[in-house]
Amino acid sequence: MEYYEKFQSVNHEVVNPFRDVLHNEPNKVVEVRISSHTIMNKVVGYAMRKLKDPSCQIALLIGQDSGVEKTKKLAEILRSKFPALHQCNAMSNKVHEDIWLPKVEKENELDALSVKRCIPVLYVLLAKGELPEKLKSHPNRKQISGEQKLRFKQTPK
Repeated sequence: MEYYEKFQSVNHEVVNPFRDVLHNEPNKVVEVRISSHTIMNKVVGYAMRKLKDPSCQIALLIGQDSGVEKTKKLAEILRSKFPALHQCNAMSNKVHEDIWLPKVEKENELDALSVKRCIPVLYVLLAKGELPEKLKSHPNRKQISGEQKLRFKQTPK
């Protein structure tokens, strides 16, 4: 890469898959963004405070890159604290593109390069009440009632 210099970096934004479902309820939705630098204790406390608030009906957890695992763990923690939550997941990819141009002295011999990286993005929607109608038939919908949860805890290892 010594014959190239970075010309431009472009982040192609990913579209929230739940955008069309949640656009009517912006006041009831709390977005929690999780990255690789997120401190779990702080984000768990924040999400739990928001879910205890009666005005908040839906928590949307968004994790990207290495924050995807933290997003899964946060969803599990919140579901253990609030057993009546309904969950719906969606995966997507965010594209980051770097454009490299050849340096001036080697310009005739080399072509421009475009390097694309796909960064995974996980969306976890947690609803206190019933899910919006459009999500009730979503294939990734998941709900574990409190009784089933207790049964899992009593199973011997």
